[in-house]
Amino acid sequence: MSHLASFAVILLGFALLLILGVLFFGTLKSIKKRYYPTWKFPDYISVGYAEYLYRKFIKRDLPK
Repeated sequence: MSHLASFAVILLGFALLLILGVLFFGTLKSIKKRYYPTWKFPDYISVGYAEYLYRKFIKRDLPK
């Protein structure tokens, strides 16, 4: 396979990956809009809250 053909295959794969990503996240957005229109989910959590959740749920499950 020549360099041009391998470059074309890589480019086509990347384009298909982007198209599938857009379709997947578009489907998720439509599900959210249809079934959970007023659901508020934070884009980030504070470090203190993450530490609290770690101590509450994860740390006690780890073997000593």
